[in-house]
Amino acid sequence: MSRVREQQGLTLPEVLIALLIFAMISASSVYALRLGVDSRDQLAAADEELKTLQIARILMKEDLAQAVLRSTRDEFGVRRLNVFEGGQAAFGGRIEDDETILLSFVRAGWINPGALAPRSALQRVEYVFRDGAVIRRAHAFMDETSNTDRLERIVFDGLTDARAEFLNGEFRGELVWAEAWPVSGQLGAPRAVALTLEWEDAEPLRQLFWIGDLGEGGS
Repeated sequence: MSRVREQQGLTLPEVLIALLIFAMISASSVYALRLGVDSRDQLAAADEELKTLQIARILMKEDLAQAVLRSTRDEFGVRRLNVFEGGQAAFGGRIEDDETILLSFVRAGWINPGALAPRSALQRVEYVFRDGAVIRRAHAFMDETSNTDRLERIVFDGLTDARAEFLNGEFRGELVWAEAWPVSGQLGAPRAVALTLEWEDAEPLRQLFWIGDLGEGGS
């Protein structure tokens, strides 16, 4: 009689309990794996956003660090009075609709090895806000013409707003910021530029760029 009892298998309740435990372990494992995959994707997205921010900041910092006081001409041959502009509604024959000029200036240090290209080492650069993106626009030549080549590169995208502010000095220990440049009585460049970026699902980001003493630009 004892041999018969020893050869008996699992009862139905025992099988059901074992299956329940296995299902719970499997569900926990799948959930943990899903969390790991989601965390990896989130870290990758955050890393990509950080890289984009760092590259954009380095690009703008280098541009502003090499800014020079050099006037240019528009496509009609009229000399622009202001050597540094920003925070203004765009105006001109080749300007896109609903575009805001955040920054417009001339920078030095445009590499031209062996002076092979028919241009100077100066470059006119603009940062504009259009269609939810901050775009860097580089002009092939200093003075604008109707067919001058322009290279555009998206620096930030997915934005709801972008605006620039310009440091115009101090008053009683407080920094004085202007929403547009130039301001009355100022024909040069501001001491610093602050760029504020806004996304729909994130806190606004404010970037500060200092501008040193500008020299006169050559040809």
